[in-house]
Amino acid sequence: MRVLRRTQFGNPVLRTAARRLTSQEILSPTTQDLLRDMRHTLSSKSYGVGLAAPQIGEPLAIAIVGLKPTPTRPNAPKLSLTLINPEIVGHSGSRTGEWEGCISGPDMYGKAMRYPKIRVRWLDGKARGREKDFQGLVGQVIQHEIDHLNGVLFVDRVRDPKTYVTASEYKKIRAAKQKTR
Repeated sequence: MRVLRRTQFGNPVLRTAARRLTSQEILSPTTQDLLRDMRHTLSSKSYGVGLAAPQIGEPLAIAIVGLKPTPTRPNAPKLSLTLINPEIVGHSGSRTGEWEGCISGPDMYGKAMRYPKIRVRWLDGKARGREKDFQGLVGQVIQHEIDHLNGVLFVDRVRDPKTYVTASEYKKIRAAKQKTR
C-alpha cells in the first residue's frame, strides 16, 4: 500500500466530472489496488474524513469515507465506507450551512449548504449495489465527496463568505462548542 499525493485547488481534475466505472473495472486489480491505497492514505494521513479519487488526481467516480471520533468531534460516529458511482437519489429538509473544509483546499473552513438527510445509491468495492439514507455528519461528508465527483468544491456551496475562517480559528470554534455541551 502507498500513500497517495493529494491534488490542490486549481488543478483541473477537481473541476471535472469523474468517470463512472463498470462492475468489471471495479473488480479489476488496478481499481482494487487504488481502493486499498485510498483507504490507507485516508487512515494514515491527517487528511480529513473523506477522500474522492479526483483529490488524488484520478478522474474516477470513487470516494472513501473514514469517520472516527477526534478531539474536535468526539461524538463523531466510526464509519468506513467505499462509494463507487454514488448518486443522491433523494433528500429531505432545507439546506443549511454546516462547517466544512477540504484537504484539497486552502487552510480554510466555511459554512457549506447541505441537506440534513439524503438517500444515496452506489456500488461498493465488490461492485454490489447499495442504497441507504444518511444524515448528520455522515450525510454531510457524503454530499461533500459526491460533489467532488461532479467537479464541485465546498467553496461553491458557501453562500455567506463571512463564514470563512482559517483552520486555527475553526478549531477554536469547535473547542468552544464542545465546552458548552
